[in-house]
Amino acid sequence: RNYLQIISDESRRLSRLVRRMLDISQIQSQQDMKKEDFDLCESMRLALLSMEQKITDRGLDVEADIPEDSVMVRGDNELITQVVYNLLENATKYAAEHSALYLGLACRGEKAVVTVRNTGHTIPAEEIPLLFERFHKSDKSRSEDKDGYGLGLYVVKTILSQHKEKITVTSENGVTSFSFTVQLAHPMRNT
Repeated sequence: RNYLQIISDESRRLSRLVRRMLDISQIQSQQDMKKEDFDLCESMRLALLSMEQKITDRGLDVEADIPEDSVMVRGDNELITQVVYNLLENATKYAAEHSALYLGLACRGEKAVVTVRNTGHTIPAEEIPLLFERFHKSDKSRSEDKDGYGLGLYVVKTILSQHKEKITVTSENGVTSFSFTVQLAHPMRNT
């Protein structure tokens, strides 16, 4: 019975991995991404709501700095929402229990900038360039979750590359921050 359970668990894990790889392949092969104007604030709120249980389970306080008014951006709504979700999931997983999680949005010139920040262990500087590589997993001791595939940040990078957008990472004194850009549908002037 024990061995059957192990086989069943591993089969499900491999099935999830194959689905994830197929998703990545589909994203990479998209020639004509459906770019449309959408409200980034709404997408951020939806991603945050979908993470509610995981955030609660880790006892995290959330600081959401999301404008009440719409911030219209141009891109694939579903894929950009996936980027926000993946970053929030990662930040939640690696945050110290009972610490703070930040999700914010600012407009700078022609871009919206989304920031996801947590408090936990500092990522070593030499590891930061590797974070977005396929199957890269940072030090497992930083996370309760040992079942990750090392694909979440690779998916983030792939989606943002398809949008011709950038992502930056900083990690100092236990505070790690991911920020990415999205093209504003109606660029701000003099900001």
